[in-house]
Amino acid sequence: MEERFVAAVIYALPALLLGVVGVLFCKGKAGFLLAGWNTMPKEKKQSWDEKRLLHFNGRCILGLAVLILLGALFALLEIDWLVALSWVAFAALIVWMIVYQNTGNRFRR
Repeated sequence: MEERFVAAVIYALPALLLGVVGVLFCKGKAGFLLAGWNTMPKEKKQSWDEKRLLHFNGRCILGLAVLILLGALFALLEIDWLVALSWVAFAALIVWMIVYQNTGNRFRR
């Protein structure tokens, strides 16, 4: 059981970090953390709805944090198949985020 507790704590630390970043994004702060945002020319930045982009990413990052915490809980409860399922859901959410953001011009002005 002690090994499971250590694993849960190790899961919780990145979840906490993701939670903080997700909240900052949802509040419209920390846009500089978006990949490529700082190197983008101002003219191109004007064509993006930064507030919607940050809010979307913030909600998704909070979802990732919740999935990690669920994995930690399932590790504590020794339900290994749910731990694996939480990681599959984590990867699926990341893939969905990438596809959703890069199709349909949803965040363009």
